Amino acid sequence: MKTMDPTLAIMAGLMAILVPVIVAVLVRKLKLVRTAEDYLVAGRKAHWALAMASICSMYIWGASVMGAAEGSVNNGISGVWIYPMYAAGLWVFGIWASKLRDIFPYALSFTEYFKHRFDKKLHILIIVAAIATSFSGAWIQGLAAGHVFVGLTGEAVPYWVGVLFLGIAVIIFTLTAGMWGSLIATWIFTLISMPICAIVGIATWWAIGGPGPIVEQTMELVESGALSADMIDIFRPNAMLNYLIPVLAWAFFSLPMQQDYWQTAFAVKNPKNVGKAFRHAGNWWFFMPLLSATLGFAALILMKTGQMPEVPGSQAYAAIVGQFLPSGFGVLFIWLVLSATVGSVGAAMLAIGNIIGNDIYRTYFNPDANGDQIKKVVRIVVTVVTLLVIAVSWQPKSILMVLLFMPMYTAPFVCGFVMSQYKKWLASTPLFIGGIVGFCVGTYVFLAMDQWGWAMIIAFVTAGLISVVGSTIKPDDFDFAVLKIKKEDEY
Repeated sequence: MKTMDPTLAIMAGLMAILVPVIVAVLVRKLKLVRTAEDYLVAGRKAHWALAMASICSMYIWGASVMGAAEGSVNNGISGVWIYPMYAAGLWVFGIWASKLRDIFPYALSFTEYFKHRFDKKLHILIIVAAIATSFSGAWIQGLAAGHVFVGLTGEAVPYWVGVLFLGIAVIIFTLTAGMWGSLIATWIFTLISMPICAIVGIATWWAIGGPGPIVEQTMELVESGALSADMIDIFRPNAMLNYLIPVLAWAFFSLPMQQDYWQTAFAVKNPKNVGKAFRHAGNWWFFMPLLSATLGFAALILMKTGQMPEVPGSQAYAAIVGQFLPSGFGVLFIWLVLSATVGSVGAAMLAIGNIIGNDIYRTYFNPDANGDQIKKVVRIVVTVVTLLVIAVSWQPKSILMVLLFMPMYTAPFVCGFVMSQYKKWLASTPLFIGGIVGFCVGTYVFLAMDQWGWAMIIAFVTAGLISVVGSTIKPDDFDFAVLKIKKEDEY
């Protein structure tokens, strides 16, 4: 079996993490990070194109490149179009983000909205859910960083090498550059990754002879019974129920409550351009994973016909690149996955640091904390949580399974969160009770019944009904004008 030279793979990994380091030095030289607001939301001065690139990089170039291929390995041809449907969440998220910027223009985190809109118990519950969601997102990227080296080199480079590269780079550039560093680094990565993704994908198809041989071999496998006919059904019922629904659940039940996305939305200079940034990101999020997913199906057929060894779905794309393309393309692929995961995990770590620094430390422990104190707390949190991400990512797992469970933390709160931005009668206690009950019921359905997508739907509906009915019985009367008032504490 042909694989990428392990020494070259390690060198490529080192080259990939140089960009965040250079960006960190640049941000420091330009003195872009003076205040805590600069550090956390880029001083609200970022151009929408920077935000769009950051949004793209959060999942397209890292975990989604690998996860999209895994989806097709597991689900056949239906996985080719189902995974890119995550894009729908970004298109809708832009609307919600614009709304929150309008009613709460000085927010540093979406959890801060709950602090001002509801009471303490719900605020704390939302903090827990938000941290769990951002941590899971970083975990996914850690898994992708590890799998790419194993897949390309046929296990010649250990899985943990990619995870370690990722963690070191995140700590270096996130501690120094904050949100400005994340935005600039991911902008550079995205400009480079867009053509790289297309070049590697097209070259891989060319190397395996194009779609024609794959189609012929697929039909032969089906006729011989070596491949189930369901695997070539583009609307395969099992995939629609167990895969499409989780994809849409993640798009609509996880994105609305991921602080790394909100932090990017808060960084955009002109609030009117927030929706624009997410719409453009959604377009790229549809087409780029689509290309990766087609190669996942090709890898499935090549494994079935013995033309490449059996590998886990999470490594399928990397394995096909390592076996069929020259090493130079492997270098590009490592750049594509690792460099983007660095920016993505950095954004997630910064999000967790923001929540702990502002929503916990400043709110409940030190209300008089100044900007320098907040930055110090956030940097400590970034370091500690990144080390935890390295620890949990050390053991290889399915990228897809971790991704599918992510919405469970937040699905029970989405209905109340979105409605509360429009309706003043939503009350805190029903949302709190609904969130806990919805999470428990949904988790049981997910883990005990293996109904991934339905678990999210059930959690969302259960919590939504409790929130709406409870608020109807004992409504709140919130005055949205209080959110328009600029806070006295400056950063």
